[in-house]
Amino acid sequence: MQSTVQARLETRTALRTVSAVLFDWRLGGLIGLWLLLTLVLFQVPLSYSFNVGQLVGPGSDQPFLRGFYPSEGSGATQRIQWSKGDEAYLEVPGVGRRGVVVTLDIASHRAQWISPEIPAILRVQMSDGSVVPITLREQGSQYQIYVPPHLMNDGVLRLGLHTDEWQREGDSRDELGIALTRQIWIESVSSGGFVLPDRALLFAWPLGLILLWVTLRLIDFSPRMTWWLLLPIAVGTPLFLLTEAPRLGFTSRWIIQVSAMSMIFAALCQWIIPPLLRRFNALPAPTVLRWLLFLTVASFALKYGGRLYPESMQGDLQLHVNRYTLTNHGSVYIAAQHRGLPFPFPPAIYLTLAPFALTGLDIRFWFEFSAGLFEASTVVLLYLLMASAGASARIGVITAATYALTAAGFMTTWFAFETQVAAQWFFIALMLALVAGWPHYRSQMLWWGIVLLMIQVFLGHIGLFMNTVLLGLLALPMIWFYLRSSTERQGVVRIFWAGFTASLFVGLFYYTGFMNMIVEQVVGVATVGLNEVTERTPTPRAESFEAVWQDGLITHFGFFPVLLMIPGTILLMRGKLGRSILPWLVFASVLVSVSQGILPFITLSTITTRWLMFSAWAVAVVGALGFWMFWQRGRSARVIVVAMASYAFWIAIMIWLEAMTLRQPPVEPF
Repeated sequence: MQSTVQARLETRTALRTVSAVLFDWRLGGLIGLWLLLTLVLFQVPLSYSFNVGQLVGPGSDQPFLRGFYPSEGSGATQRIQWSKGDEAYLEVPGVGRRGVVVTLDIASHRAQWISPEIPAILRVQMSDGSVVPITLREQGSQYQIYVPPHLMNDGVLRLGLHTDEWQREGDSRDELGIALTRQIWIESVSSGGFVLPDRALLFAWPLGLILLWVTLRLIDFSPRMTWWLLLPIAVGTPLFLLTEAPRLGFTSRWIIQVSAMSMIFAALCQWIIPPLLRRFNALPAPTVLRWLLFLTVASFALKYGGRLYPESMQGDLQLHVNRYTLTNHGSVYIAAQHRGLPFPFPPAIYLTLAPFALTGLDIRFWFEFSAGLFEASTVVLLYLLMASAGASARIGVITAATYALTAAGFMTTWFAFETQVAAQWFFIALMLALVAGWPHYRSQMLWWGIVLLMIQVFLGHIGLFMNTVLLGLLALPMIWFYLRSSTERQGVVRIFWAGFTASLFVGLFYYTGFMNMIVEQVVGVATVGLNEVTERTPTPRAESFEAVWQDGLITHFGFFPVLLMIPGTILLMRGKLGRSILPWLVFASVLVSVSQGILPFITLSTITTRWLMFSAWAVAVVGALGFWMFWQRGRSARVIVVAMASYAFWIAIMIWLEAMTLRQPPVEPF
């Protein structure tokens, strides 16, 4: 009886909590504000166009055109794109319930190639299933199709562009239809009435805001702070109706997927992360913990969730699928080429993910999902790294934020550099193990854990393997000569033997399989030069400098975190941080990156390791210390810090938006 009463009380308490979360007036205010802005902005006349056959960037035709062959030709007026008979259709959400005129330029069709005496017919299928036949002129022409409001009840424009299938002589494609060219225009026709919005959009975003509200409340944000965090979304998303209403229309399903996923992930983080931090004796105050959880959830939602948008940037995903397939079929020793230079392509991530394919889920999902998990959990690794070195919890969170919210991590995930993302996670985990265990490493489990992490790095990415070995060769002698106590020198010896063991293992069982290739490339570079071996023209030094400055320091990190490494170094050398091994690992990482960054100015070749990404963790660590130093200098300094952080985050979020909605590749990370 007592247990039953207790269960009822707990149920009532839970229901009251849920009710308090869902029926908060602030949530209603956010939804009301979003609805008001959306309803008002849908009244603005629509005039939207995209370029046929353009795959990336502003004006791209994805994801509007479906059932078409790849485009032919180049240039806005020269490209054409053939439809696939009865499969082709045009879908443009975010239009609203209003009449529109669709303008198509048809460059070619069957009657221009075979049986010109029989007119070609384009069957335009409306959303209600009705078909409007259009007899096509023999020459290329422009056609305008009026779609009345009653055929757009859900606010989405759908037009089937169907023809009888035919085959051109000498063409392997046997389902040709019509060839579109130039632009497709969608222009609204004024009816004088109230325009009802896209129905799916109208319901999806309020639901998404509810789920995001619950997400932030799950990680213990107050209703007031949750309001402020969601206010930019509630105000900002309707503004896209002014310029990119159709692309916003494609977020209807996406926002529900991402917000629901974020809510589940937030619950898991709340369940897993605090006990993990407590185990490391690094559990911060609730006011700090919630921001750490927020960064973890936001990183996962942005870096994995962004890829769920229809036809978002794919990067090298198919390349990894192909190499995963080769690995699974026994071809473990894969050789690849980087700008003409052959190199080993280690398969650690493929072997790690292979068991998960037994779930029946596509390996593409596991590549994207694991990359999101690696990036999100890096937030926790960096926090623990700083806590283990003796930094305050606030500095740990700032370090995590500097890494999570600058562009470098977004760039690697959008390019689908899955091996780089995974190996970099293991590298940062290695740095954490070295800092947390310093200087004793007495536990056999810890020592072998360090060896295993090194093996994962060495077999994860060839560039990280080379840079990590260089880091060890630089850091260990510095630590040996600077730190004189026997305990610390024993720590150096243990790290050396861990590195030696890992290097011996990967050398014997993997890299010796490429010995002939490695020797041939080394001899070739030493005798005739890198550009001669790769048969590439020299890169001017001015071009390399521009790449380092604009594409590197500014685009990768937003410049200011790098600039703040100068004052941050002062804090790094003080107190507990200065007595840890962390400064030496940071200095060695930066030296490795600088040495790799100088190479293009010597060799006049762009072939290097991803040296800037190698020091991304060091930029986060020391840049965060610089941010914290300025933050403590008063109100004016805090305004400057917020401005610098906002600039860096703006670069990251613009890269994220363009890659997600426009398939626009950012600068390739290096």
